[in-house]
Amino acid sequence: MALVAYCPTTWAQTTTYAFTAGTIEDEAIYSRLETEGRKLIDSQQIVSMQQLGSQLSRTECKAKLVKPSRKVLADAAIYSRCKKAVLVVGTLYKCSHCPNDHLRAATGFVIDESGLAVTSYHIFRGQATDENTDITVVVMDTEGNVYPITEVLAANLQDDVAIFKINTQGKKLYALPLGDMPQPGDDVNIIAHPHNMYYSFTTGSVSRLYKRDGGDKISVTADFSQGSSGGPVLDNKGNVIGIVSATRSLYNTAQHLQMVSREAIPVKAIRTLLTSK
Repeated sequence: MALVAYCPTTWAQTTTYAFTAGTIEDEAIYSRLETEGRKLIDSQQIVSMQQLGSQLSRTECKAKLVKPSRKVLADAAIYSRCKKAVLVVGTLYKCSHCPNDHLRAATGFVIDESGLAVTSYHIFRGQATDENTDITVVVMDTEGNVYPITEVLAANLQDDVAIFKINTQGKKLYALPLGDMPQPGDDVNIIAHPHNMYYSFTTGSVSRLYKRDGGDKISVTADFSQGSSGGPVLDNKGNVIGIVSATRSLYNTAQHLQMVSREAIPVKAIRTLLTSK
C-alpha cells in the first residue's frame, strides 16, 4: 500500500523540515526525505534494493526490546509518545517520465533503540516494487533525520512483515514496546502516513480475529489507506499489537461499495522472527 509519487511531483520543493507545536508540513517532510535520500545515494551510503530484496529469506534476528507499558494512556498521550518511534519509509526510484529520482512513502516503527525497525514485507518486494527502477529504501524520523537501511534482518512473506536495520551512526532512537495478542472489542490506535498525510492518528477497535491464506489476521475499524503499510497498531497503553497490512473493499452484487475491511498482522508475527524476545 505504498503511495507512488507520480512525475511530475506535486510537492513543493522546500528545504526545511518542521514538526513543531503539533503542526505537520507534508510537503517539507516529503522534500527532505527525497533530498536527503538522494544525498545518501550520491555518497554511496545506501544498500541497493536488489540486495535488500535478497535478504528477505532470513528468518530470525536478535533485538533488545523495551518493556511493555502497563498504564492506560489518553489518546493524545499515545500519539505524543509513540509518534517518536514511527518512521517514514521511503523507496527511491528512477522515474520513467523524467531524469529525476522520486519517492513513494510507507510506514515503519522502531522496536530496538539501536536502530531495528519493522515494516511490511511488501515494501521490499511486492506489486508496487520494481527491481528495474527501485534504487533503495531509506527512513526518516520525526526529527528529520534520514537514515539508510543497511540490511533486512528477518522477514516472513505470509505474515507480510520484515525487520530491518538502519544506520543511526550511534544515535539511540525511541522504540515501541511489543504488547499482547488483542481480542475483539479492544481499543486500537494507528499512526501512519496515508497518501502522504504524514503522522495521521486514527482510533477504533478490533472487530475480529481470523485466518486468511494460511496466516493469522486482525480486522480493525481504525482508518488507514495506501501509504500506511507497516505502521504500528497500538493498544490503549502504547504497545504494538499489530502491523498495518492491507485493505479489502467489499461490494454488493450491484458493485456498490458497502464497506472496507482493514487488515493488520498480529504482533506475534514480529515475535516469531526474534530469537531474543
